[in-house]
Amino acid sequence: MAAAATAPARRVRVNSPYTRTKAKSAPARTRRAPSRRPGAHLIPIAVGTASAVRQLPDSSLIVRMTRGRAWIGVLGVLLVGIVALNVVTLSLSATQSSVERNITALDQENPFLRSREAQVSSAPRIRRDAAALGLTAATTDGLGAVTATPRDATIAAQRLAAAAGGY
Repeated sequence: MAAAATAPARRVRVNSPYTRTKAKSAPARTRRAPSRRPGAHLIPIAVGTASAVRQLPDSSLIVRMTRGRAWIGVLGVLLVGIVALNVVTLSLSATQSSVERNITALDQENPFLRSREAQVSSAPRIRRDAAALGLTAATTDGLGAVTATPRDATIAAQRLAAAAGGY
């Protein structure tokens, strides 16, 4: 009884609608969910699969199948599947190598095409072709803004009407 008298008194928290509550000044912190490892949901599946595989050799179906002629058929089907898988893998590898050859050829052709484009669209060539057609380059002295008046618009409309009437 003496030990009970020396123990400190504990506060008991009572949650009732009649207890006094303090106003909250800051929003309560939300508790984060514990972080999970990626793929942790697969562990039960792996355990179940492992136990099923462990019991597979002792099952009556496997015992009957391996002692009979059906086992030869099962092995044949499995071997055909492995061969088919290898054929598909080899065909994908051959396709990939042909695609890589095409990429290499195009990479080698690109610089040639870029130089050809630079030759075709160069300024000296354009000036030479324009001179052959009788065109000359505009000078900066002759450039300026044109102002139009309502009288100019009337004259242009009359000329357009005369040109349209001649057809």
